[in-house]
This record gives sequence, C-alpha cells and structure tokens, in this order.
Amino acid sequence: MKISRALLISCFSLFLCSCAVMPNFTEKFDKKCQTVQKKIELSVEPLGMFDELECSDKDDCKTQFLGEVLGSVIVFPLSAIISGSIAVIGNSIYWVNEYGECSG
Repeated sequence: MKISRALLISCFSLFLCSCAVMPNFTEKFDKKCQTVQKKIELSVEPLGMFDELECSDKDDCKTQFLGEVLGSVIVFPLSAIISGSIAVIGNSIYWVNEYGECSG
C-alpha cells in the first residue's frame, strides 16, 4: 500500500507540477482615451524538469529523482504566489493610472 501511494504522489508531481506560472506583460492602444493600456496576464509554462537523469548507480538515481520531484512540488505553488502577486499589484497600478488619465 505504501509503494502505490508513493508512486501515485510521484506521478501526480510529475504531470501537474513540472510547470511554473509566469507573468506576461501586454499592451494595447485605447483610441477613445488616446492612451496605451497595459495589463499583466498569467500563463503556465513548462519547466523542462525530468529531462534526463545522469546516474552513476541506483541510489544516485533515486536521489536525483526525489530532488526533481520535491523541486517541482515547491516551484509551482511558489511561482503561482509570486507571479499572482506581481499581476494583482501591477494591474491595480495600471488600472489606477488608466482611470486617472481617462475618467470620462
């Protein structure tokens, strides 16, 4: 039972957590206000983890694989928190700036 649970957690980490959330900065011109509207959008990008493990023996492979799994489990939520904060703060500042320039 313990092996199947560990395998399930490893597969879950492999498929869902080998990505990172990244902020993308976009701009478009608003003809009505004659200003450039800026916006930050979030996208999920693959990290390229789990490519090839260079192992000298079985224990080395286990250690490297465990490091990759733990790294991927940490990277996704951390990147989501940081990128989400950047997007919320940046879009709030852009919105206040737009509202001040084009309130009519």
